[in-house]
Amino acid sequence: MYIKEQKEMKKEEAVSPVIGVILMVVITVIIAAVLAVFAFGVGGPAKVPAAKLKFEAINSTTVDTLTISNTGGDSLILSELTIYARLAPSGNETIPNQVMNNWSIPTTAYLAPGKSITGNINNNVNPGDIINVQIMHISTGQLIADTRVTVH
Repeated sequence: MYIKEQKEMKKEEAVSPVIGVILMVVITVIIAAVLAVFAFGVGGPAKVPAAKLKFEAINSTTVDTLTISNTGGDSLILSELTIYARLAPSGNETIPNQVMNNWSIPTTAYLAPGKSITGNINNNVNPGDIINVQIMHISTGQLIADTRVTVH
């Protein structure tokens, strides 16, 4: 009887070290994950490009244009931008997107410092009219520019 009790005790004792090892491994993995998050970060918000932009709207007898020039800062990838232009003061008349996407360079290109892009405005604007222009970074949803441009 004594031998039988001793075998049963050994079986019961073997369960505890296995569970202990599993718990230690789980705790180690959790601690490593927490340290990795602190060390490498979770990713954080995407960086919005910062560029110094100059805007010019011109009324001519042939075609009205809106020119955007990058005078310094980051290069802008045009395919990552949405450009909104609305006539002020009501702000309700939107310049059609297909017209604003008719830029003088491909929309997949960069707007690097020292470079400009020009789009046609088919709304027959007049000198002195004001156009509200907003440039939004698509992936972050943040505005890069929000300005008013007077038509010359």
